[in-house]
Amino acid sequence: MIRPAATADIEFISALQNRPDYLSMIAADHPDQLRSYRTDPSKHLLIFQIDDTPAGFLLLSIGGSQGVVELRRCALVKPGHGLGTLMLSELKHHVFRTLEAHRLWFDVAADNTRARRAYEKAGFVCEGALRHHWKRRSGDYADLALYGMLRDEYDA
Repeated sequence: MIRPAATADIEFISALQNRPDYLSMIAADHPDQLRSYRTDPSKHLLIFQIDDTPAGFLLLSIGGSQGVVELRRCALVKPGHGLGTLMLSELKHHVFRTLEAHRLWFDVAADNTRARRAYEKAGFVCEGALRHHWKRRSGDYADLALYGMLRDEYDA
């Protein structure tokens, strides 16, 4: 299940995005910035949970009247245990059914092969690449792979 993040979830999200295994794969926001997303209508900070226990988080950026949603960030407590498939299924339902978006897109570090396999398994299409586009927290530059899905593809 996906639900809006509560104030009590900010510590969980902050700790998860700053875990050593995520340092080279996702960006991180200060807890104050995370709190501000909760009241920003252009952002959706969401908790993915299993049996009422937080298992991950997602940050969406809503593209106004264009019907475009960007997945800005996501992370799981236990990556590599099959929960990514469920989280992505919940994400697609939220974006295409609840938000009624036309398109969902995101970028991912090109060397994040586990995430890329999960995205492709979930039906996302690799639409291109941006070379040395993201400066990681470690200071090196990473290529980004761009992925997307249209509502028609979700409906198919």
